[in-house]
Order: sequence, then C-alpha cells, then structure tokens
Amino acid sequence: MLRITQTKNTLLDGATIADQLYTTPKDCEDFFESIEKPTQVVVAPRSTFIRAGVLTTVRGSAYMEYGNTKLMAIVAPPRELVRSSVRRVNMGVINCYVNFAAFATGDLESVPEREKHLGSMLTKALEPLVCRNEFLNFQLDIRVLIMDDDGCLLSTAINCCGVALIECGISTYDLITASTACIYRGCPFVNPSAKIEELFWQHRGGNALLGSSGSTNKDESVQEHGLLINASMDNFEQLAQCQQCGYLKPETYVRLLDYTLEINKSLRQLIRRVLSERVKEQHILDMREREEERLEDERLAIIIERLKQQGLHEFIQSNIKEDPYAKK
Repeated sequence: MLRITQTKNTLLDGATIADQLYTTPKDCEDFFESIEKPTQVVVAPRSTFIRAGVLTTVRGSAYMEYGNTKLMAIVAPPRELVRSSVRRVNMGVINCYVNFAAFATGDLESVPEREKHLGSMLTKALEPLVCRNEFLNFQLDIRVLIMDDDGCLLSTAINCCGVALIECGISTYDLITASTACIYRGCPFVNPSAKIEELFWQHRGGNALLGSSGSTNKDESVQEHGLLINASMDNFEQLAQCQQCGYLKPETYVRLLDYTLEINKSLRQLIRRVLSERVKEQHILDMREREEERLEDERLAIIIERLKQQGLHEFIQSNIKEDPYAKK
C-alpha cells in the first residue's frame, strides 16, 4: 500500500511516498499467494546490458542494467595512503563506497545503513579478486551509484565493479561474476525481484517460518526460507563471496549454489564478450588517432620544407591573403 510519511533527511525534507507492500504477516501471506510461483526453475540471468568506459573523466567506469536494476561503478587509480593513517601493510587497501541516488528509493531512513552494509559486502567480495600485493601502502577507491533497485543489488554491483576494475587497468586474478537465488516456503526464486527480497527480509522469522496454521507438528510447520548471494572466479574454481541468510537444509543450499554458479558462468561469457568488444573499440580509436597524428606530421613536414626553400619573409607573404573588401 502507498502511504505518505514525514521524513527528515539531508537529501529530502518533507513528505515522501513509502511503498510498503507488507506491513503485517497477513499482508505477507496475501502477497505471497498473489505472486506467480515458478513451475520450473529457469537457471539463466536476466536481460543484461553492460557498458565499459561510460565516463571519460575517470580512468575506469562501467554501467550495468540487470533487468530493472541499474547502477554505475567508478574506479580511481591507486593512491598513497593518507600520512596520518599510514601503517605498514603487506597488501593494498580497497575502499568501496555505495550511494543511492535520491530517486532510487522511497525509504530514505534506511539508506545510510543499507549503503554501509553494501559497501562492506562489496569490499569483502573484491578483496580476493584484486592483486593487492602490487600496490603496497596504496589504497584503491571504488564507488557505486545505484539508480534503480529491483533486486539482486549486491550481485549486480559486484559484476559491474569487476568490469570497471579491468577498464581501469587494475591487475586481477580472474573475472568475477555474482548472482542471487532464494527460497521461500519451498518455492525457489532465481534472480529474485526487490519485492521477493523484501518479503524475505521483513518476514524471515516468526510467521514467515510457519506453514499452514492447522499444522501441529513442529517439524512439518517449519519451512525453508533463505537467500544466497554467490560471487565466483571460475578459472580458479573459487568463491570470492558467499553470503547466506535464513534457514536452509544442506541439500537445498547445494541446489541454490549450483543455480548461482550456472548463472555466473553465463554472465562470465557475457562480460568477456563486452570486454573484448571494448578492447577492439579502443584499438580502432587508437589507430584513428595515430592516423590523424601521421597526417598532421606530414602537413607540418611540408610547411617546414617550404619554409626552408622560400625563406621566412617570402613564406609569410605567400600565406597572407588579401581582404577582398579592403581592396575595393
């Protein structure tokens, strides 16, 4: 339901529309019954768009749309640690900052906490990816701007940051890809939307665990409910990040993990193709610039040769054009 709430925030002071779909367990039940349950699990990524080098003012940037989730990542070259906080470290430091655009969410009160949590999870996922031993006592700042959130937010940010790191020229051990899967009341959801994730986060305890109200057996009434975010590096067959929340049986956990790994492989092929096209595009631009520089050098060589043959005064006079209006 839509309702008007008074919000005090540095970005907005006044009334905002808060879209709270489920405020009571009864609302949770009604929504879960109204959504379309998947008859079979389609292990495939959403419609995806990735673009590297979207900003010319920074060295590494990337933009990604994963369904209706839209965000942009910016990577600055490593810089030396601030002298006031310098401590001898054996590896470089990665700092990830996540920010929501003012129009990206209606619940502004929870934005600072979500930004802090996403930044922490993103840092943990990227630390095993980057060759931090190559920039000792340096720090790498990665910034993510979220423009629209329709679920799979952390996994999309990991994918986008992986592309931005390579665009910036930062050494990495492998390509990183991430995806999300969850299960609620025995129904698995691959690439869950924001509504499904909100359903899980707000009601993952209490009545959300219970099955039918008439069930008296405690073992029968408890239902699986869990969310799994998995970031993997296929070449090394390693998991860079695996975050699991909720109650999952071991066999269900393995099943969701297989789903995410399969999606990660598909996303890896897509990212490799995007980066290959980016390299070809950059090569064409470099060749064009070299051709323009060659033509400019030839023009300057012709001018210098004429200057040597004619002399400075004659060369200047030959290049002066009379004003036809002044002649009249």
